[in-house]
Amino acid sequence: MDLLRLVAVALLLLTLPTRGRCGGNLHPIVLVPGYGSNRLDARLTPAYQPSAPRCGAREEGKEWFELWPNHAATSDPTCLAEQMSLVYDPVADDYRNAAGVLTRVPSFSSTRSLIGWDLLVRRLEETGHYRDGESLFAAPFDFRYTVAPRGHPSAEGARYFARLARLVERASRLNGGRAAVVVAHSQGCALTYQFLLARPLAWRRRYVKRVVFLAAALGGFAEGMNMLATGEGSGLPNDAPRPARMMLTRSQQSALWRLPTPMVFGDRPVVVTKNSTYSANKIVEFLEAIGFTEGVKPYVTRVLPMWEALPPPMVPVTTMYGVGVRTPEKFIYGEDGFEGTPEVVYGDGDGDMNTVSIVAAEKEWSGVEGQILKVVRLPGVCHTGFFSDDLALKRVVAEIQEAAGSMELHQNRENLLFSE
Repeated sequence: MDLLRLVAVALLLLTLPTRGRCGGNLHPIVLVPGYGSNRLDARLTPAYQPSAPRCGAREEGKEWFELWPNHAATSDPTCLAEQMSLVYDPVADDYRNAAGVLTRVPSFSSTRSLIGWDLLVRRLEETGHYRDGESLFAAPFDFRYTVAPRGHPSAEGARYFARLARLVERASRLNGGRAAVVVAHSQGCALTYQFLLARPLAWRRRYVKRVVFLAAALGGFAEGMNMLATGEGSGLPNDAPRPARMMLTRSQQSALWRLPTPMVFGDRPVVVTKNSTYSANKIVEFLEAIGFTEGVKPYVTRVLPMWEALPPPMVPVTTMYGVGVRTPEKFIYGEDGFEGTPEVVYGDGDGDMNTVSIVAAEKEWSGVEGQILKVVRLPGVCHTGFFSDDLALKRVVAEIQEAAGSMELHQNRENLLFSE
């Protein structure tokens, strides 16, 4: 190896990130979790009027307490439903907490705020390239809320989008001005997608190097209808009283984002009763049939306009999803109607999200001039398998490293050190 080659190797090694020296020439990573995948704190004020004394007494003397997830595991389901429920104000056209309940998302920007991401965060940190708060960040959010289309207020959603924008800019600033790689899962994908559309194109191209979507169902999913009908998916135990589950599920703004969208699902029958069949094109009739008429206005004015089309975000995207897992796609209710337990018809997907929704973005964005898209299908990987399945974890880390530049840097180093 001649002198010039030795100098080149030395210079490259000085610029490459190594264990104990994070960041280097890599692009920072910002993680956006899915529903229920970060902590929520709460504080009860004198304005809180619990339905039972036990609901207020448990936290007496505490300023802030962990509402989710620890409190969810130990609390009376009725109390938890009261404290976590939202209220839609049709006059203000926005959602807010129940009276007397204050909430906050702790540890914003830190990966320690996440729930269920431990293995993925650890794998990234073990590469020696990423460190929490320096080159690796998280953008947790109050998953009960979403955002609204132009012309409709969304105080919590606007606040989150502003924080997310500042975090991405800060991550770039701390890492030599390099654009960030944003990694999102499930509901976090939908939020990230709408966030990108809401930012100026120049901002996207300046601050976002690539987006990695994990299980991005941008067309909703079939079980979203069943959740509203039965109260499933509220986060409460299955044996919790049905009224508490229904109250919590239906009050959350994010519940309406779970509904299958007409653009993606069309006239596919999703819910079938003795007298009616409901598809994504008949959501209003469905909401009325289950007795959730107060959900009609926010659905029509605040949800439908945001999902009438899927324009490309015009930043590079890697979309990763599982297939080949039995996934609910139709719910058939018997003589007891929505009071009974439906028969479930299964189809393809990741166990939660239907394939037709998972591939919606791929279908819409493929071939669009200027839109870079990479698709990674993982047979047999379930909706949360990205954080538990070893092979899926390795693939996710590899895709993130490739997006952040570390794979290319390591290959260059190996070529210099070991080529003949």
